[in-house]
Amino acid sequence: MRVTKIIAALGLTTLMSGCVVIASTPSRANFHQHQELTISAKALTAMDIEAGSGSLVIRGEEGLSAIKVTADIYTDKKNPDDYQLTLDKSAKTAFLVAKNNSSSGFWVGNSPHIDLVVHVPAEMMLEINDGSGDIEISNIQGSLDVHDGSGDLTIENIGSNVNIKDGSGEIEISHVNGALNITDGSGEITIDTVEGDLTIDDGSGTIYAKNITGNADIDDGSGDLTVKQVTGIVTIDDGSGSINIDNAGGLKILESGSGGLKVNNVKGGFQIDS
Repeated sequence: MRVTKIIAALGLTTLMSGCVVIASTPSRANFHQHQELTISAKALTAMDIEAGSGSLVIRGEEGLSAIKVTADIYTDKKNPDDYQLTLDKSAKTAFLVAKNNSSSGFWVGNSPHIDLVVHVPAEMMLEINDGSGDIEISNIQGSLDVHDGSGDLTIENIGSNVNIKDGSGEIEISHVNGALNITDGSGEITIDTVEGDLTIDDGSGTIYAKNITGNADIDDGSGDLTVKQVTGIVTIDDGSGSINIDNAGGLKILESGSGGLKVNNVKGGFQIDS
């Protein structure tokens, strides 16, 4: 009987402990603020953006004389000012910082985040460090450097070199008038029209690339790979997944791994080392 009572008491203690966890009050990032920031772009040639969580849209515009930022900020009503949002400049570079100071804890719905829309002069060079959330970038004539944690990435109409380091999320890029370099952890990659060399180092996910004026060098961990209409030489180091090459100036397969191989219309040399 005494043993039964002890077990019952332990069970009640466990249930009560569980109730404490369940009964903890969740936070809600449903307090919304809207802000607009503007800074003169006179003599500025570059912009550095540091963003935490939230969507980021960047649009380049010809003849724009100022950088304009609109921000929709979502925080907990108990801490409405627990974020950073600044737009400054130094020498020839503008600096935008947009991030929440803390998003840890138990949240119902979305955690704190800042959604940004940024209008910049089209000729500006951009360097972006982003935590999470979808990114859209269009109509930039300067070079583009993106470090992204997670979220889909869409880039179009870039007039110079593009360098991307991405953790996870789909990547879609079109019309780059320069070299394109991608280092990606996971997620589908789609590329259309690069007026320069293409380099991809990918962990997992399908890759589809076409209309490459330069060479295409692809190191792929897993996932199907399709490359079409490449003026230069296609070089592939592949772990697993099917490989489909159509219309290339040359082909080198350093490692084909596992999966089917289909090759059509290779004009130059054709080399397979594995």
